Amino acid sequence: MTAAAPIPAAPHNTLSEREKLLAFAGILTVLFLSSLNMTVVGSAMPRVISDLGGFHLYAWAFTAYSLTTTVTIPIVGTLSDRYGRRPLILLGIVVFALGSMGLGFVQSMEQLIALRAIQGIGGGTLMAMSFTAIADLFTPIERGRYQGYTGAVWGISSVVGPLVGGFLTDHFGWRSVFFLNLPFALLALFFIWRFFRLPAPTPGSVKGGFDALGATLLAGAVTTLTLAVSWGGGTYAWDSPRILGLLGATLALGAWYAAHSARQERAILDLGLLRDRGILLASLAGFLVSAGMYAAILYLPLYMQGVRGSSASGSGLALAPLMGGMILTSTLSGQLVSRTGRYKRLIVGGALVASLALVLSSTLSLSTPLWLAVTMMILLGLGLGPVNSQLTLAVQNAAPRQKLGSATGGNQFFRQIGGTLAVSLFGALVNAHLSHDLSAKLPAAVRRLPAPMQDAIANPNLLTSERATHLLGWALKKMGHHEMLAPIMQALRGVMVGAIDQVFLVSAGLVGLAFVLTLALPERPLQGRAQSRPQVAEEAVATD
Repeated sequence: MTAAAPIPAAPHNTLSEREKLLAFAGILTVLFLSSLNMTVVGSAMPRVISDLGGFHLYAWAFTAYSLTTTVTIPIVGTLSDRYGRRPLILLGIVVFALGSMGLGFVQSMEQLIALRAIQGIGGGTLMAMSFTAIADLFTPIERGRYQGYTGAVWGISSVVGPLVGGFLTDHFGWRSVFFLNLPFALLALFFIWRFFRLPAPTPGSVKGGFDALGATLLAGAVTTLTLAVSWGGGTYAWDSPRILGLLGATLALGAWYAAHSARQERAILDLGLLRDRGILLASLAGFLVSAGMYAAILYLPLYMQGVRGSSASGSGLALAPLMGGMILTSTLSGQLVSRTGRYKRLIVGGALVASLALVLSSTLSLSTPLWLAVTMMILLGLGLGPVNSQLTLAVQNAAPRQKLGSATGGNQFFRQIGGTLAVSLFGALVNAHLSHDLSAKLPAAVRRLPAPMQDAIANPNLLTSERATHLLGWALKKMGHHEMLAPIMQALRGVMVGAIDQVFLVSAGLVGLAFVLTLALPERPLQGRAQSRPQVAEEAVATD
């Protein structure tokens, strides 16, 4: 194997320890701001729809944000290598805050969707820069500890978000949910402006201009893919001309981008970095692990509320054990990495624990004791914690200094795409399971009811909507079949828990594949000084 080119030393860091910690506090505030927004809005959307109408556009409130976030991450990652992290973080905060302020005054769903897209640009910038900036502030041996704290912040925001969103919506109206971002944005702006003062890259040190065509091709491929997975199996059949056309456009644009980017000195999403085995395996593992995390975040509350009959707030709290486990091991793994300089065993062990936890979760049933379900979620969180935080460290440790932003942004990009595809896959699995098994589980007398009544009974919303259940019970009583409501609901719960079990089993397979990939992840020693990075590169080649 040919020797790797030496990795340039980091720009001279003149910050004191106090200034670095205060700058890091700003980074955590930025990360909290962007991650909180991903969960807090969900609690307010039903009330938004009630006030603004446009239920058919409901999903676009989330899709627009996810789409622009995914496109923005690799673009700002590459730009930050040229212009530095600080100006882009500040710009991201301003764009995010302006989008949030505008959302508080929207008068239609179309306005809301447009402003969510703008907010997503700011959110994607903040998400990408949060992880990259840590590599600027701290030496390689210190990064593990501080990347661990980012996992803890993400876990806290995931638990707090739905609770805060529900409280604000109930007591102050849904518009207050968007205004909540403003004080955090001002706080983050102060910390970054005041304390995050690192030298910008030397003019001319980064070769190649901004690749506008590459950005356009990548944005087009992400957009067509997002539309395909958002509409497929729901709005349109998977084999419909529209979905097949979108998937074909994704392949064509993706191939065009790959061919184009190979000729660029500074590609938006630098696929050349994937030639490094460590970056390739860490990116693939992050892509797959996203499936396990989204399986739990999306379907554990559905299990608690739809199958076990918990309240909406109770089902939201069901994620607390999962996030508690993530916070614990994300923080502890960071401390261990900074003490030992080794991260591979933590990633491998975490992936193994997470895959086993998902296998156990696939056995959930109507009669599973609550303590056992909670234990499964704690175990899953314990596994996901070190994987999520330390895979970023593995990528940064393998990337050349001058491409640190591009490499980190690329890693986040693949995780976003993995999560988007996982949501679509799991939705298709649940719908297929319900349509295949529900008719066989329902009482035979249901087939003698009028077709509109059968359609109402086959709607899984009965499990989560008290109003829908009440209306069905009233209609059955009016027809003289009031005794059928209980067996109908029992059948729905049985089929739903079977569908959820399938989701956990498939995600266990995906995370299990990530575990296999991490076994081949190169172990590259972390150094205490960024100036010794050329030595690290040579040692890494020897271990390969």
